[in-house]
Amino acid sequence: MPTLNRFTLPEEFYDWTSDMLLLQPEPQYLYASMYKQAMSAELNVPDVLGLAGRGVSGSAPGGYATPDDGRLQLAAAMGGEVIGFKMDFTGKPGSMVRVNRPKFTDTTYTKASRLVASNSTISTTPVNVGSEQVTLMLQRFAGPYDQVNARVAPYGLEAFDAEMGVHKMSKIVGLHMKRDYDKFVESVLVSLLDGADQIVRTAGMTSDNDPTADDTANFNYNTLNRAELALDNANIPTFSDGHRWMVITPKQAMNMKDDAQFARYAQFHPQFNALYPGYITTVNKIHLFKSNTLTVSANSSSVNIHRAHAFGPGVLAAAMGRRPRILSSTDDNYGETGKVIWSVDADWTLADNRFVVSVRTT
Repeated sequence: MPTLNRFTLPEEFYDWTSDMLLLQPEPQYLYASMYKQAMSAELNVPDVLGLAGRGVSGSAPGGYATPDDGRLQLAAAMGGEVIGFKMDFTGKPGSMVRVNRPKFTDTTYTKASRLVASNSTISTTPVNVGSEQVTLMLQRFAGPYDQVNARVAPYGLEAFDAEMGVHKMSKIVGLHMKRDYDKFVESVLVSLLDGADQIVRTAGMTSDNDPTADDTANFNYNTLNRAELALDNANIPTFSDGHRWMVITPKQAMNMKDDAQFARYAQFHPQFNALYPGYITTVNKIHLFKSNTLTVSANSSSVNIHRAHAFGPGVLAAAMGRRPRILSSTDDNYGETGKVIWSVDADWTLADNRFVVSVRTT
């Protein structure tokens, strides 16, 4: 004999959606935060999306999630010192800038080679000086991205349905817009820093394919020392506080804390932690931070190789034209279907790949 319940008498029951939101775990996008701070490059999303006078928003009260709500705050933005050259193309002609850097040529530096003896003739033939260049070319980037069709494509908002949603449609789309922009910038900067001039691996590891099992070449105090030595040998300067920075993955941080030598030499500065949430410690002349967006890729034995970055100031260069903005399509079905993308005119490059060391461990 059936009982009366929501399945036998569905007409008496209905479902509803709460206007409360659960958190979606997200990384912080450390390098993107640093870049946005240094270049004033935040993407601001308006409350109404679409063409003027025919935009779509929604009538639901209250706010919606912001990109920072669910992000793991491992470290704060590290300031503009990381970006050694900043170019604002606004109001300037052209779309490309070349930045010169002196290139020194080593010769012979002995007393005998430089001695000008009496009655000797000094050459009148000049020698050259060298120079290097870094190029930034302003380009247009946009999102979001249609993964199925491999192209930039818009978010679409239906004006009719937007009036009946639990949350404002513009807030929902705005959240996804900002997250897409932040992750794009973060991915670009991480990829650039992976192109370091030098690679330091755990002692005994000569290539990424050497480890054949997990935890056989973990990050430790010795690895940090050799990364610092590589920066010293390359004559890389320090930041204004006399230190360099290293950004490591959470697993590398865990392995570091398990190393007895780390505990012996680490210095924790509470006042520094107040400025940089998630700051781990200072070892020697290296400030250590964590990031969950660094490259972790499997080698030929399916062992994950973690790529950390150790660097000095001025490692990156960035250019900006038109600021990050929201663009609306004119194909909006008489204002009933708003279509929007984000766009920015920018470029990023390594100012000098000698200024960063790629630290690779299991």
